[in-house]
Amino acid sequence: MPAHAYTEDQLVEQPAIGLFAELGWQTISAREEIFGVSGTLGRETSGEVVLLSRLRPALERLNPHCQRMRSRRRWRN
Repeated sequence: MPAHAYTEDQLVEQPAIGLFAELGWQTISAREEIFGVSGTLGRETSGEVVLLSRLRPALERLNPHCQRMRSRRRWRN
């Protein structure tokens, strides 16, 4: 723990998390994330910054008219 309170976590991350929660977003702390398919966020490594398992259904739901979104072949894993 840093000796002072002027950390990125306190100045940026925590206020952003609070704002997203106020706006109705589901927030989660991934500091002690468990990796794997049944892990905290369902990702294999911390390098997976886009959660495709959540992004695909959201894009399909938001764009029902777009045939390309429905085709899983168009997505590269």
